[in-house]
This record gives sequence, C-alpha cells and structure tokens, in this order.
Amino acid sequence: MKKILMLGVIASLSFSCAKDALETFPSNAVKPDVVYGDVENATSALTGALSGLGAWAWTNGVSSGVGFGITSSYLTADALGEDYILSGAGSGWMWQTFSYNVKNWYDDSRLQCYTEWNCYYTTINSCNSLIASAELLSATNEGKFVLGQAYTLRAFCYHMLAQFYARAYYYYPEDLCVPVYTEPTTSATKGAPRSTNKQVYEEVIYPDLTTGIGLLDEANKAGVTRSNKTQVDYYVANGIKARVALAMHKWEDAYMAAEEALKGPNQPLDISQLKSGMNDITALSNVMWGEIKTPDNYGMYASYQSQMDADHDGYAQKARRCCTSWLWNRMGAEDGRRAWWLGNFDNSQYQATGQAIKYCQVKFKFQGNTWLGDYIYMRAEEMLLTAAEAYCHAGNDPEAKNYLTKLMALRDPSYKCELSGKTYDEGGLTLGSAGAKQAPQSLLEEILVQRRIELWGEFGRIFDIKRLGQGFKRVETDAADNPDFDPASLLNNHDTQSPGSYAWVLMLPQVEIDGNPNAVQNPIGDTAN
Repeated sequence: MKKILMLGVIASLSFSCAKDALETFPSNAVKPDVVYGDVENATSALTGALSGLGAWAWTNGVSSGVGFGITSSYLTADALGEDYILSGAGSGWMWQTFSYNVKNWYDDSRLQCYTEWNCYYTTINSCNSLIASAELLSATNEGKFVLGQAYTLRAFCYHMLAQFYARAYYYYPEDLCVPVYTEPTTSATKGAPRSTNKQVYEEVIYPDLTTGIGLLDEANKAGVTRSNKTQVDYYVANGIKARVALAMHKWEDAYMAAEEALKGPNQPLDISQLKSGMNDITALSNVMWGEIKTPDNYGMYASYQSQMDADHDGYAQKARRCCTSWLWNRMGAEDGRRAWWLGNFDNSQYQATGQAIKYCQVKFKFQGNTWLGDYIYMRAEEMLLTAAEAYCHAGNDPEAKNYLTKLMALRDPSYKCELSGKTYDEGGLTLGSAGAKQAPQSLLEEILVQRRIELWGEFGRIFDIKRLGQGFKRVETDAADNPDFDPASLLNNHDTQSPGSYAWVLMLPQVEIDGNPNAVQNPIGDTAN
C-alpha cells in the first residue's frame, strides 16, 4: 500500500513516489472541512483529479509510451483483444501488451501492471478525500455537484481496476478482485486485503453510482451544470452506470441508464461529421466525456494519438494500428465507417512506416502537424449500442432493433437487419475468431459486431470479451497485407480461448506486493495453478 500515490487536495498534482511526498498528504485526523475550507477549494481538488485521468503521470516519472490515463487503459484493453492489430513491434510500448508479455513486467513502473494501478488508486484517494467532506459539500447544490462526481468517479475507478486485475464479476463473483479503500489514506495506512468481485461491485461500485447519480441529479435540477466535458455530469454518470450494469448482466439497469444518458445534450452524429480525426471534442457534440488537450497539458509521445496516428512522428508510425480484414468486411459497401481504415489500400504501395499499409486506422489523428489531440472517454453512440444490447439480452427484440437502427441510420443508408434472438457463443469463441463462426446468426451477435466496429480503439475490447464469457483466437494476417507480420501476435503460447483464462488478468504491481503484506498476487500464467 505504501507505494500507492496520493493526490493532495490542491489542483496541481504531484506524481512523485518518494516517501516524503506521501507524507505531505494531511493526516486522517485532519477534519476535511479544515482542509478544503469551502466548495471552491474542493472543486479545485476535483479538477486536479479529473485532469490526472488524462495526463502522462502514472509511471513514477520514468519515460514510457503508456501511462497516460483513461485512453491508455482503453488502448491496453483493445490490444489484449482480437480486432486491434499492431503491424509490428515498433518502439515496443504497446507491443508488450499486444504480444501478451506485459504480465512479465509487473515490477516495472513503465508498463501497465503498475500504471493502471497507480492511476486509479491515486484518483480513488482524491475521491475519498472529497467524500470525507460530505457534510460540507452536501450543504449546497454546487457542493453536491462536486460530491456526486467524487462518488461516481470512485465507482468508475474501481470498475476499471476490477476489469484489469480480476476475472469477470458475473462468472467469478467470489474471485479476488482488488483492495478497497473508502476513506483517505496516507503512507502509514495499513494495506487492505483484496475484496471479492461481489464485494467490490455490490458493496462499493453500485452503491457509489446510486449515491453519485442522485447527487448529480439534484444539482442538475437546481441548474448546476458542468463547465467542460472533463467534468462528470448526471448524463455521463448514467453512461458509467450503463457500462457497469452490462458487466454485471443487469440488463434492465443497463438500458435504463443508457436511455437516461441519451437525454443529455450530447447526441450521436452522422458519420460525415466523424471523418476528421476525432480530435476536437468541442466540435464533436456526440462526445459526452473527454479532455481537451492544449500546449499546457499534452503528452507528446506519451499520448493517445501517438499510439494511433501513423501519419505523424509518434509511436504508431512504425507500429501501425490496423483493424482485421474480418472486421472491415463486416461493413457494407455504403457504410461510412469504412473511412476510418484504409481497407482499399493498394498493397503494391506498401511501406514499412506511415499509413502505407492495408487496414491502417485513420479514425483518430493528431490535429494537423501539432502534437495536440483531444481525448475521448465516452460517446453518445456507445449508449445506443448499450441500449440495443441490453434490450436484446432482456428479450425485447423490437426495442433492441430500434436502438440499433438509430445508430445504423447514421452510418449506412442501405443497412438492414432481419436477425432476431439473443443467442451467442457464451463459453466459446468470439465471432470471427479462427475456427469460429464468421457471420452473425442472431440479433445480439449483429449488435455486438456493430459495437466492435463503432467503438474500435476507444473502449477496450477485452472488457467486452470477459463480461460476455467468451474467448478468442486471432487470425493470421495475409502476407500481402503486411509483409512484416510477426507470428508472435497470434498468441499460440497463451490460452486466450478459455473465458476463465488469466492471460488477460494483469499482475498486481510489485510495489503493492512489497508494501502490502495482505496482498495476494495473481497467477503469472494463464491458469490459476
């Protein structure tokens, strides 16, 4: 526990892991209203915590190409799946994840076993400090807006930790998840043992969401609204609840939360408005939650776009991010999302760097020749897909088709779906895997395919694979499409086909094992033994 970083109660963040830095955090004996003084100071503290979720700040100050917050988490979870392809190793930062070597580096602060833990526990402690000031904050609507965000953000962080460091809640409720802290901690705090999935979701995450949404609803009805998209408002909080409800297989809660999220000001956009690199969340009215990047807070190489934009001097220039030919071919000829990848690229023009490779992504780009590009955490289109999936799971095909059609009307003018039912290969392989079904045979499978296309690169594919109780097997890339294809990416030495595999469950960072005598480590292999 002693290595978990603690945010102070000021907007500017300190990301040092030094022991004296930890000790600057106020003692638990200090009354929170003395620390914050007023709602304005609490708001500044929350602003700092929210900004940290989009900052390159989580590697203990060591140079790295990952560790830049929420979008780094999304890419990590995508790289662990089957739809997001790296053309080669490049600098190696995301290749360690893509080739399933990242678990071996659990003692390295540059990689995800450490950065994910550090990011979310640091943010949780900031939230705990704000929640400890509930008496102060609940006295005004402005304070309720801050407090509601703190509860919601804490739930989000525990949900992210659970998805990385444990197997799926629904299928393994008694599995060890992560340690729970609901009060501010210091370097002297005794490390907690790992709670179970059931405890984390049912005693912390869901109650926090209920409380947070209730407070944000009160603030919203009183006319207190957010000043920027980095803040979590009532509608974003419902979007987070919709995600969590999907993970818990609470289908009614999922579609109700998604529908509530869609009542907000951010609405799905036509595909014609999503072909310019999706890097300006101010201009993109469909973005519900994200962060604006400026010359004061951009990450340069350690950034989302650096990991994505092959037509720039970032990490993706050599390790191009591509979709699979299978995913490309699931889109109809008139589907405007085809513009997100170079699926019609002429292989005779192949080059070893840049965009000159088939299926290279151009969905996400830097803003021109700058190192700027906003981060997207949640889009309204996700809520349409969540409502469609949840209604389908619940046996309501008409409503499921209604929401699917709302999305596809903005994507493909010739789209039609005549499928019905909620069958899928639960316990088996995902659609399109080597040796699996290649085409959807139910409405649910069709919805899941459209989800894979729409949210590629911006949600975290492995999270869906886990919550649906599936496995996958990657397909070899055609040599004509990528002459430098590395067979190591097929993961033949790992069990990605069993839904209960530990292959995609991260190791706890070594600093947690060293500092918390109650911590139990995850298996470094693919099985529990």
